[in-house]
Amino acid sequence: MDLSIIILNYNNSELLKKCLASVFNPVRKISFEVVVVDNASTDDPLIMIKRDFPPVKVIVNSENLGFSKANNQGISQSSGKYCLLLNNDTIVKPGAFEVLAEFMERHPSCGACGPKLLNEDGSLQRQGGLFGSSFWNASEPKRAQFLTGACLMVRREVINKIGLLDENLYFYNEDLDWCRRIKKAGWEIYYVPAAGVIHLGGYSTKREFNKKMFVEGFRGGLYFCRKHYGAFAFHIYRFALALLFPFELLLLLFALPFSGAKKFSAKASAYFEVLRIALFGPIEYPWNETKS
Repeated sequence: MDLSIIILNYNNSELLKKCLASVFNPVRKISFEVVVVDNASTDDPLIMIKRDFPPVKVIVNSENLGFSKANNQGISQSSGKYCLLLNNDTIVKPGAFEVLAEFMERHPSCGACGPKLLNEDGSLQRQGGLFGSSFWNASEPKRAQFLTGACLMVRREVINKIGLLDENLYFYNEDLDWCRRIKKAGWEIYYVPAAGVIHLGGYSTKREFNKKMFVEGFRGGLYFCRKHYGAFAFHIYRFALALLFPFELLLLLFALPFSGAKKFSAKASAYFEVLRIALFGPIEYPWNETKS
């Protein structure tokens, strides 16, 4: 098996259908498998998958386990020489997977690579980091420090060496953490613009205020800071949050007449939770017996 495509899904059956159609529609020159990990969706994507995409292997979770833990389930159930994390809000351009896999074959020092990400209108989408638009608009492959997990191909050999995604990172920073570990282990990361993927971007999170996602973003940030920058930076970050969030709560109180009691209650509860975690923790999950 050349390629294992891992797609995480949560309450986005329509987007998932478009994504899977783009994966299966072109004639592939490489062997591949698709593993969909569903994080307790309530819109029942299994019916659509079984009807329209019977080759897909599906893992169904009884609760939302977040990005890292769920993707790790898919990786562990796959067998390809290369693993590709793919968001369900993506549409794969013809030949993209072949371009990435061929690049990995020709560059054995490449531990991970990713395509050019495009907005729905075809315009260039930056993948984050310090690079400007000129970097992402390159016509030739370039070494990168970080690529987003929206579409990221990683060599199985690399995963066996550095481990899976760090499950202490529930939804944010997990791709950055993985890229840092890949680089630390001596592998290169490449941006390969000849491969193109449309990334609709953030549809899984563009809803009403989500307390869990908000809190986990800060918990993960604290954990990532301590893991990669040490105790001093970690305590500075904690101190900054401890100073910031009382002011945020005050601003939220002033906005109460305009936002309504329900929105105020949800945000205030989240702000207090972030403040509690910053002061007292924990920033790690109990399900991890070993650290990545």
